[in-house]
Amino acid sequence: MISEILLIQQEVSEIPPLALIAEGTALLVYAYLTLNLMSKWRSTRKDATRNLFLSFTLYFVAVLMLFSTKTTNFLTGDEIDISTLGINVGYTFSLLGNVFLYYFTEDIFFDEDSRIPYLKDFITLANGVTVGFLLIFIFQLQSAPFLELPGIYIPPHLLIWHVVVSTFGFLILFVKAFQATIRANTRVSRGGFLMISFSAIFEMLVFVFFFADRFAGAGYTIWYFVAWVTASLAGLCSMIGYLMPSWFRRVLGGNS
Repeated sequence: MISEILLIQQEVSEIPPLALIAEGTALLVYAYLTLNLMSKWRSTRKDATRNLFLSFTLYFVAVLMLFSTKTTNFLTGDEIDISTLGINVGYTFSLLGNVFLYYFTEDIFFDEDSRIPYLKDFITLANGVTVGFLLIFIFQLQSAPFLELPGIYIPPHLLIWHVVVSTFGFLILFVKAFQATIRANTRVSRGGFLMISFSAIFEMLVFVFFFADRFAGAGYTIWYFVAWVTASLAGLCSMIGYLMPSWFRRVLGGNS
Protein backbone atom coordinates (compact mmCIF):
# COMPACT_ATOMS: atom_id res chain seq x y z
CA MET A 1 0.00 0.00 0.00
CA ILE A 2 2.80 2.42 0.93
CA SER A 3 4.65 1.64 -2.30
CA GLU A 4 1.48 2.32 -4.28
CA ILE A 5 1.06 5.72 -2.56
CA LEU A 6 4.68 6.63 -3.26
CA LEU A 7 4.24 5.58 -6.89
CA ILE A 8 1.23 7.90 -7.23
CA GLN A 9 3.17 10.73 -5.59
CA GLN A 10 6.10 10.16 -7.92
CA GLU A 11 3.79 10.47 -10.90
CA VAL A 12 2.36 13.74 -9.56
CA SER A 13 5.61 15.38 -8.49
CA GLU A 14 7.70 17.17 -11.08
CA ILE A 15 10.87 16.10 -9.26
CA PRO A 16 12.49 13.00 -10.81
CA PRO A 17 13.57 10.28 -8.34
CA LEU A 18 17.07 10.42 -9.83
CA ALA A 19 17.43 13.95 -8.46
CA LEU A 20 16.84 12.66 -4.92
CA ILE A 21 19.33 9.84 -5.47
CA ALA A 22 21.99 12.28 -6.72
CA GLU A 23 21.48 14.67 -3.81
CA GLY A 24 21.21 11.85 -1.27
CA THR A 25 24.52 10.39 -2.42
CA ALA A 26 26.25 13.75 -2.02
CA LEU A 27 24.63 14.13 1.41
CA LEU A 28 26.12 10.83 2.60
CA VAL A 29 29.57 11.80 1.33
CA TYR A 30 29.54 15.17 3.09
CA ALA A 31 28.04 13.69 6.27
CA TYR A 32 30.90 11.18 6.49
CA LEU A 33 33.48 13.86 5.79
CA THR A 34 31.99 16.26 8.35
CA LEU A 35 31.89 13.65 11.13
CA ASN A 36 35.50 12.66 10.52
CA LEU A 37 36.65 16.27 10.43
CA MET A 38 34.86 16.89 13.73
CA SER A 39 36.78 13.97 15.25
CA LYS A 40 40.04 15.28 13.82
CA TRP A 41 39.42 18.78 15.15
CA ARG A 42 38.65 17.44 18.63
CA SER A 43 41.99 15.65 18.65
CA THR A 44 44.11 18.50 17.24
CA ARG A 45 42.28 21.68 18.31
CA LYS A 46 44.10 23.57 15.54
CA ASP A 47 42.58 26.64 13.88
CA ALA A 48 43.06 25.18 10.40
CA THR A 49 41.23 21.97 11.31
CA ARG A 50 38.44 23.95 12.95
CA ASN A 51 37.96 26.12 9.86
CA LEU A 52 37.93 23.04 7.63
CA PHE A 53 35.40 21.34 9.89
CA LEU A 54 33.16 24.42 9.91
CA SER A 55 33.42 24.71 6.13
CA PHE A 56 32.27 21.16 5.45
CA THR A 57 29.65 21.32 8.20
CA LEU A 58 28.10 24.27 6.37
CA TYR A 59 28.37 22.41 3.04
CA PHE A 60 26.63 19.44 4.67
CA VAL A 61 23.82 21.66 5.95
CA ALA A 62 23.48 23.18 2.47
CA VAL A 63 23.06 19.77 0.86
CA LEU A 64 20.73 18.68 3.68
CA MET A 65 18.47 21.67 3.06
CA LEU A 66 18.32 20.92 -0.66
CA PHE A 67 17.70 17.20 -0.15
CA SER A 68 15.12 17.52 2.64
CA THR A 69 13.03 20.21 0.97
CA LYS A 70 13.10 18.45 -2.39
CA THR A 71 12.14 15.17 -0.70
CA THR A 72 9.21 16.91 0.97
CA ASN A 73 8.03 18.17 -2.42
CA PHE A 74 8.41 14.70 -3.90
CA LEU A 75 6.58 12.80 -1.15
CA THR A 76 3.67 15.25 -1.10
CA GLY A 77 3.31 15.40 -4.86
CA ASP A 78 4.39 19.06 -4.79
CA GLU A 79 1.47 19.99 -2.51
CA ILE A 80 4.07 21.26 -0.04
CA ASP A 81 6.33 23.26 -2.36
CA ILE A 82 9.40 24.31 -0.39
CA SER A 83 12.20 23.20 -2.71
CA THR A 84 12.77 26.78 -3.89
CA LEU A 85 13.31 27.86 -0.28
CA GLY A 86 15.73 24.96 0.13
CA ILE A 87 17.70 26.08 -2.92
CA ASN A 88 18.17 29.61 -1.63
CA VAL A 89 18.95 28.54 1.94
CA GLY A 90 21.34 25.96 0.52
CA TYR A 91 23.14 28.66 -1.44
CA THR A 92 23.42 30.70 1.76
CA PHE A 93 25.07 27.91 3.74
CA SER A 94 27.39 27.01 0.86
CA LEU A 95 28.55 30.63 0.73
CA LEU A 96 29.39 30.56 4.42
CA GLY A 97 31.24 27.29 3.83
CA ASN A 98 33.30 28.98 1.13
CA VAL A 99 34.39 31.64 3.62
CA PHE A 100 35.72 29.11 6.14
CA LEU A 101 37.36 27.08 3.39
CA TYR A 102 39.33 30.15 2.36
CA TYR A 103 40.29 30.71 6.02
CA PHE A 104 41.64 27.15 5.98
CA THR A 105 43.53 27.88 2.75
CA GLU A 106 45.29 30.82 4.38
CA ASP A 107 46.00 28.81 7.54
CA ILE A 108 47.72 26.01 5.61
CA PHE A 109 49.23 27.51 2.46
CA PHE A 110 50.12 31.09 3.43
CA ASP A 111 52.58 32.37 6.00
CA GLU A 112 52.50 35.88 7.42
CA ASP A 113 54.87 37.24 4.75
CA SER A 114 53.12 35.69 1.73
CA ARG A 115 49.53 36.63 2.58
CA ILE A 116 47.96 39.14 0.22
CA PRO A 117 46.81 42.18 2.22
CA TYR A 118 43.03 42.44 2.65
CA LEU A 119 42.35 39.35 0.49
CA LYS A 120 40.79 37.52 3.43
CA ASP A 121 38.65 40.57 4.16
CA PHE A 122 37.61 40.79 0.50
CA ILE A 123 36.60 37.10 0.36
CA THR A 124 34.59 37.50 3.56
CA LEU A 125 32.89 40.71 2.45
CA ALA A 126 32.17 39.45 -1.09
CA ASN A 127 30.45 36.32 0.22
CA GLY A 128 28.76 38.31 2.98
CA VAL A 129 27.21 40.66 0.44
CA THR A 130 25.78 37.68 -1.43
CA VAL A 131 24.42 36.16 1.79
CA GLY A 132 22.77 39.47 2.64
CA PHE A 133 21.00 39.72 -0.70
CA LEU A 134 19.99 36.06 -0.49
CA LEU A 135 18.40 36.63 2.91
CA ILE A 136 16.44 39.53 1.44
CA PHE A 137 15.41 37.30 -1.43
CA ILE A 138 14.38 34.47 0.89
CA PHE A 139 12.13 36.74 2.94
CA GLN A 140 10.75 38.38 -0.22
CA LEU A 141 11.27 42.02 0.79
CA GLN A 142 9.89 44.19 -1.96
CA SER A 143 12.15 47.12 -1.07
CA ALA A 144 15.15 45.67 -2.91
CA PRO A 145 14.67 46.39 -6.65
CA PHE A 146 18.16 45.03 -7.40
CA LEU A 147 16.80 41.55 -6.75
CA GLU A 148 13.89 41.96 -9.13
CA LEU A 149 11.42 40.58 -6.63
CA PRO A 150 9.10 38.78 -6.54
CA GLY A 151 10.85 35.84 -8.12
CA ILE A 152 11.38 32.13 -7.79
CA TYR A 153 15.09 31.31 -7.84
CA ILE A 154 18.25 33.24 -7.12
CA PRO A 155 18.38 36.10 -9.69
CA PRO A 156 20.84 35.59 -12.58
CA HIS A 157 23.05 38.57 -11.70
CA LEU A 158 23.35 37.41 -8.08
CA LEU A 159 24.10 33.88 -9.26
CA ILE A 160 26.85 35.16 -11.56
CA TRP A 161 28.39 37.12 -8.69
CA HIS A 162 28.21 34.01 -6.49
CA VAL A 163 29.91 31.87 -9.14
CA VAL A 164 32.69 34.43 -9.71
CA VAL A 165 33.49 34.88 -6.01
CA SER A 166 33.35 31.16 -5.27
CA THR A 167 35.51 30.27 -8.26
CA PHE A 168 38.08 32.84 -7.16
CA GLY A 169 38.39 31.19 -3.75
CA PHE A 170 38.59 27.65 -5.16
CA LEU A 171 41.13 28.77 -7.75
CA ILE A 172 43.43 30.02 -5.00
CA LEU A 173 43.06 26.69 -3.18
CA PHE A 174 43.85 24.79 -6.38
CA VAL A 175 46.97 26.83 -7.16
CA LYS A 176 48.37 26.59 -3.63
CA ALA A 177 47.59 22.87 -3.29
CA PHE A 178 49.13 22.09 -6.69
CA GLN A 179 52.26 24.06 -5.78
CA ALA A 180 52.45 22.04 -2.56
CA THR A 181 52.09 18.85 -4.62
CA ILE A 182 55.17 19.77 -6.64
CA ARG A 183 57.18 20.64 -3.54
CA ALA A 184 56.14 17.61 -1.44
CA ASN A 185 58.92 15.22 -0.43
CA THR A 186 56.92 11.98 -0.07
CA ARG A 187 54.48 10.12 -2.29
CA VAL A 188 51.81 10.21 0.42
CA SER A 189 51.96 13.97 0.91
CA ARG A 190 52.09 14.49 -2.87
CA GLY A 191 49.03 12.32 -3.26
CA GLY A 192 47.18 14.17 -0.50
CA PHE A 193 47.86 17.60 -1.93
CA LEU A 194 46.93 16.34 -5.40
CA MET A 195 43.55 15.14 -4.09
CA ILE A 196 42.98 18.58 -2.56
CA SER A 197 43.80 20.10 -5.97
CA PHE A 198 41.29 17.78 -7.61
CA SER A 199 38.66 18.70 -5.01
CA ALA A 200 39.08 22.39 -5.86
CA ILE A 201 38.70 21.62 -9.59
CA PHE A 202 35.55 19.59 -8.99
CA GLU A 203 34.13 22.35 -6.77
CA MET A 204 34.64 24.86 -9.57
CA LEU A 205 33.00 22.47 -12.05
CA VAL A 206 29.99 22.10 -9.74
CA PHE A 207 29.28 25.81 -10.19
CA VAL A 208 29.84 25.57 -13.95
CA PHE A 209 27.36 22.69 -14.31
CA PHE A 210 24.73 24.26 -12.03
CA PHE A 211 25.16 27.48 -13.98
CA ALA A 212 24.61 25.55 -17.21
CA ASP A 213 21.50 23.89 -15.76
CA ARG A 214 20.15 27.25 -14.60
CA PHE A 215 20.20 28.68 -18.13
CA ALA A 216 19.70 25.51 -20.20
CA GLY A 217 15.92 25.59 -19.92
CA ALA A 218 13.05 24.57 -17.67
CA GLY A 219 13.03 21.40 -15.60
CA TYR A 220 15.92 19.12 -14.68
CA THR A 221 18.55 19.06 -17.40
CA ILE A 222 21.47 16.65 -17.70
CA TRP A 223 23.71 19.34 -16.22
CA TYR A 224 21.83 19.15 -12.92
CA PHE A 225 22.77 15.51 -12.44
CA VAL A 226 26.32 16.04 -13.69
CA ALA A 227 26.68 18.83 -11.11
CA TRP A 228 25.67 16.53 -8.25
CA VAL A 229 27.97 13.75 -9.41
CA THR A 230 30.77 16.32 -9.53
CA ALA A 231 29.85 17.51 -6.01
CA SER A 232 30.15 13.93 -4.74
CA LEU A 233 33.54 13.58 -6.46
CA ALA A 234 34.65 16.84 -4.82
CA GLY A 235 33.65 15.42 -1.45
CA LEU A 236 35.45 12.13 -2.07
CA CYS A 237 38.65 13.92 -3.13
CA SER A 238 38.37 16.14 -0.06
CA MET A 239 37.92 13.09 2.16
CA ILE A 240 41.08 11.48 0.76
CA GLY A 241 43.17 14.65 0.66
CA TYR A 242 42.25 16.05 4.06
CA LEU A 243 41.80 12.84 6.07
CA MET A 244 44.52 10.74 4.39
CA PRO A 245 42.87 7.36 5.18
CA SER A 246 45.08 4.36 5.87
CA TRP A 247 44.13 2.58 2.64
CA PHE A 248 45.28 5.62 0.67
CA ARG A 249 48.61 5.61 2.48
CA ARG A 250 49.01 1.89 1.76
CA VAL A 251 48.26 2.40 -1.93
CA LEU A 252 51.00 5.02 -2.13
CA GLY A 253 53.45 2.88 -0.20
CA GLY A 254 53.33 4.35 3.29
CA ASN A 255 55.71 7.28 3.65
CA SER A 256 57.80 6.43 0.63
